[in-house]
Amino acid sequence: MKSNLGKLRSLFLIGVFSVYFTTGCGLFEKDPTIDTAELIGVWTISDADIVPEIGGLPIKNYFTDVMGMSGLEAEAFAAIYDTFLQESFGGTIEFKDDNTYIFTIANTVEDGTWALNSDGNMIIMDGGTADEQMISILELTSTVLKVSYNEISMEDLDENIETPDVEVSMKVEMTLTK
Repeated sequence: MKSNLGKLRSLFLIGVFSVYFTTGCGLFEKDPTIDTAELIGVWTISDADIVPEIGGLPIKNYFTDVMGMSGLEAEAFAAIYDTFLQESFGGTIEFKDDNTYIFTIANTVEDGTWALNSDGNMIIMDGGTADEQMISILELTSTVLKVSYNEISMEDLDENIETPDVEVSMKVEMTLTK
């Protein structure tokens, strides 16, 4: 009886996976064609999830392992850093139909150009320049834009020109609303 039950379970799973891969799989794939008309307009940053690393380490580990802070000090500095990051990600971005943008954040205004990649799933900001940034489109509707990108910079964290700069990276997922 057990061997028949095992065979039945295997057949059932094969059937489920066959149906999933032949018909249902497309339900979870992102439509590669983005309606650029939905992208045009002023978007307000409504949420940002930021995961920072310093020198390849999670921020708390960097503060304890490299900077020699206690666990409590590292927690406090990480909380301050997180608050600073969250506050710095408020603002708006306007995508214009002439493939230019205006980004307003923390009383600073930046402008540049934007384009979609050939698959239509990434926004290329300031393509072909030193400021080029690739932003993955996770979701786009007429009122919600969810994006993800990585940002890497070299920073002088101790303000000592004698010590080398440290790589600071952030994985950012943002939700913007119209």
